[in-house]
Amino acid sequence: MKILQIGCGGIGSYLISEITECFEQEQINAFTDISIADSDMIEMEQLRYQNFKSNEIGMNKAKALGKRFDVKAIMKRVEKENQIKDYDIIILCVDNEKTREMVIRYCHKNDKEFLDLRATGRRIFAMPKTTLEGNLKFVDSRDWKEYSCQDEMDLEKGLIQKGNKIVALIGVQMLLNLLRGHNNRIINEVI
Repeated sequence: MKILQIGCGGIGSYLISEITECFEQEQINAFTDISIADSDMIEMEQLRYQNFKSNEIGMNKAKALGKRFDVKAIMKRVEKENQIKDYDIIILCVDNEKTREMVIRYCHKNDKEFLDLRATGRRIFAMPKTTLEGNLKFVDSRDWKEYSCQDEMDLEKGLIQKGNKIVALIGVQMLLNLLRGHNNRIINEVI
């Protein structure tokens, strides 16, 4: 089983920590291979709400987490189907709709599984693979801007929300459910 986590920021940096803990607790098969992908660099401001340390500032996010959690790091942006073709499960922790739509369409076309995890401040969203139409209704293919796991207005006020950590925990449980053959459902909440 090969898993790819796309995105190592506000959600992904906490998710990989939880996934690694599941390996240590033997809740995920030791033969499962996990890779993480992100092209972004760690910035000082992000230390307040992402799972990075000050000595990692300026490093690639995937590389820093890969080193810390002993997983394969891909330091490129995932934009094309050929980058995801070797994986059985893809976990989206992305900050953009273009990658999200590409992965959803690819997984439906190729009978692969995915989980889509999102957070913006106190708003969280977690979606498993359902139907193509059902999954795509939560994607705005006309929206090409990138997002943060924090609400911009809250950050301006100095407020840090914990929705990104909450959805990371939901995501690891959804991954365990998927690996165990249990059902998942869409979770959409404002906390």
